[in-house]
Parts: sequence; C-alpha cells; structure tokens
Amino acid sequence: MSTINLEYDHLSKRYGDTWANHDINLVIEPGSIVGLLGPNGAGKTTLLRQLVGLTRPTEGQVRLGGRTVAPGKRWVKELIAYLPQHPLALGDLTVQEAIRSSALLRGQSRRDADQNTETLLTRLNLSSLRNRQVAGLSGGEHRLVGIASVLVAPTPIVALDEPTNELDPLMRHRVWQLIEKLREPARIILLVSHNVLEAERVLDRVLIMNDGRIRHDGGPLSLRQNVGDFLKVSVTAGVAPERLEDDVQAITTEFQRHETAVEFTASRLEALKLLAQWLGEPGLVASVSVHEPSLEDAYLALRQQWEGNDNQEAEEREV
Repeated sequence: MSTINLEYDHLSKRYGDTWANHDINLVIEPGSIVGLLGPNGAGKTTLLRQLVGLTRPTEGQVRLGGRTVAPGKRWVKELIAYLPQHPLALGDLTVQEAIRSSALLRGQSRRDADQNTETLLTRLNLSSLRNRQVAGLSGGEHRLVGIASVLVAPTPIVALDEPTNELDPLMRHRVWQLIEKLREPARIILLVSHNVLEAERVLDRVLIMNDGRIRHDGGPLSLRQNVGDFLKVSVTAGVAPERLEDDVQAITTEFQRHETAVEFTASRLEALKLLAQWLGEPGLVASVSVHEPSLEDAYLALRQQWEGNDNQEAEEREV
C-alpha cells in the first residue's frame, strides 16, 4: 500500500449566507486514526463529503498525495473507502452480494473477496441475513452491511461517518475492534462520531469542529490537559455522609449526593488533599474510586467554554 498524505488547503463550503465549513487547513499523515468531533451542524460530514468528491468546495481544495480531489474522479474512489451517514447504494443486492461486490470493485481476487466476505458475515452476525435484500433490512442491519462493505477491502484512506450509529452495544464494541485493527503505517482512518467515550479507545488525533471551523487539533491527552488538571471522585461514607458533603462543598460546586455516596469533580490538588484528610480518619470512608477525566469530559468542558465565550460576545455586541 502506497503512502498518501491528506491535505485540506484553505477549504470552505458555503450554502447561501451560511458557511458549512470555513478556511480549513489540515495535513493528515498515514498511520493514524483521526476523530472528527463536534455538535450537529459543525461541518464534519461536509468535510468527509469534500474528501470523496461528493461536495464541491466553494473555495480551496483537498489533495491526496499531491493530487487535487474533484467530483467523479475514478482514482479518488480507488483510494478511499467511504461509509456515509445514510448509505443509499447496494439496496437492490443481497447482503452477501453487497459485501462481496465491494471487495471485487476494489480489486480483490474472487478468492479473497469470498473469504473476507465470509469472515465479516460471521464477525458482524450477518450470516443469517446473507440472502436478504439490503433495502429490506432494519436501520442497524443496514449499517452493519455498510460497515462490512468498507472493511472487506480497506483502502489507503478509510472515511467513516458515524460508524456505530443505530447499533446495539455488542455490535458497537465489535465495530470499534475492527476499526482499531485497520490501523497500519500506510493508512489514514478519518471518522466522525458523537460517541466520544467509545471513540476514545481508538483515536490517535482529535479534531473538534464548531461553526464550520477546527477549534481543537491534537492528541487525546492534549485535549484533556487543555481543559485543566482535575479528578472525578466517588466516595461511599462509612459514617456521617453529611460530613463528606460539607467538605466537598468547600472545594467545588460540581458534586452530587446519593444517600451514603458523594460524587464530585475538583482540581487534582484539592481532590487529593481532601481524600488524604478523609483517609486519615478511620471509618469515615468505606470505599473510594478516582478517575482521570475522559475524552468526553474534556470535550464537554470545551463546548461549555465556547458557548460561554459566544454568549459573552453576543452580549458585548448588544451593548
């Protein structure tokens, strides 16, 4: 597999007076799984559609290995396996035909196409549906067929738009396992997901979009560090849960009381000082669990920062 860089060069898309995305500049090198996160309408799906040539930019360009992406170019289809948010193709085929045809269209031999199709039918619990027409499947089943059609013959670039949408917990877990196994030094995997907790396990790089722009670009660790050094703590009282609640209120407003348990989020220093104080009093605490902030915690904190800044700017304009 050849090594191909993906470049977004001053890329923008405007619909009337609205920018779906605006002045996007990115370079994504092979060997990484990159997550596109952000609220609905942030421009994530538009960015993927521009990559595969389904949406023509208003300004700027997308380049793959130095070549500019344009609608209808066959070489683009040969380089990218794309799972759209709402797959419409292959509906007239059976499940087995849809997956196998995708492998053959990407240049696999008949033998490899048959073998890889059988593997995915088994791993995604689609064997019993192999002779069903894709158009007659449920939303989750249709989604699995789309995923299998991408994974059956992965290309140098794999673009996935909400890959686990509509799937039950077991299938979501299996799909994330399959995505993680796609990681190779010569491959780029770009995926959109709203399920930050699930996506966190596979991501090497996180891009967060808001209002059509990239607002954060970095590794999961840098995202967590960007919003502060804090801990999430859950404590069950041995005696006097009211005492624990009073102590927590002295250091943070982010807490909840559940009968004998108290959950709170506080700066690392304050949380550790309080825990050391409690643990020094025999019998006060029955159990403790301490967690580093998750990627979802950091993402939500950033969202709150942006919303607060936007509200402040709006108020200043009104004045």
